[in-house]
Amino acid sequence: MKTGWLIYRKKDAERNRHNITFYENAAKKRGAQILLLYFEEFLYGTDAEGLALFYGGKRIEKPDFVVMRADEPLFSYHLELMGFCVFNNSYVSQVANDKARTLQVVSGAGVPTPISRLARHEDALSVAKTLGYPLVIKPRDGHGGIDVLWIENEASLKKTLQNYHHNTFLMQQPVSDLGRDLRVYVVGKTIVAAMLRQRDDDFRSNYCLGGSATRYELSAPETALVHKVIDLFDFGFVGIDFMFSHGQMILNEIEDVVGARMLYHLTDLDVVDLYVDHILKTIG
Repeated sequence: MKTGWLIYRKKDAERNRHNITFYENAAKKRGAQILLLYFEEFLYGTDAEGLALFYGGKRIEKPDFVVMRADEPLFSYHLELMGFCVFNNSYVSQVANDKARTLQVVSGAGVPTPISRLARHEDALSVAKTLGYPLVIKPRDGHGGIDVLWIENEASLKKTLQNYHHNTFLMQQPVSDLGRDLRVYVVGKTIVAAMLRQRDDDFRSNYCLGGSATRYELSAPETALVHKVIDLFDFGFVGIDFMFSHGQMILNEIEDVVGARMLYHLTDLDVVDLYVDHILKTIG
């Protein structure tokens, strides 16, 4: 029997109990087993024999695969160095959890992105002048639209920076089509679904912030653009988020530990089942 670990932070596991059950059932259906483990219970580093890993203070037997639902690329890399098969892998986690790194990788491959600058508190005002106002400021490691803020002018930026607790961050020129974006769910190399998110009272259209969502059919050019991103990575299960500029898709970010509430609320797709199937076929 194939056995895998499903790793969550404790606080995230509490609010994702249904999702955890989906993983357990999908594995059981295929004669496999998934065990829930908590990231906080792991200790990892080195000892006299080399790389070390402990869970609950004890050494633990290596599983056949690991489903990582904590955005900890260094930990994922440690597991990979020890021979573990991790989904998503550490490279995907490292890039996707750093918005600046994501834009570097995809833009370098010719994928359209917003006009962006990396900034620090000490140079933010001068960076803003090169972009012009209004602009959007966002943390490199943010999720769910948290601390993504609209900056109308220099006075607004100065006020925001007083309590903006991020050492480095992105500053971007706003796209033309505000309050509208697209999440494309991907398992392996396959586009599973695309969901259009919209909101009239906020430039952020995140579903978790109150935006509406509907199923979206990608055109042939849009599908080709998504595959251009997919081909840059070895994805397990991610969400690729696009904004729209004059009706054209431009990449916003990639979600490593992507949520699936939208799919389960609004479609009949069981994306966790598809993901577990992909994992078991990949490990053979």
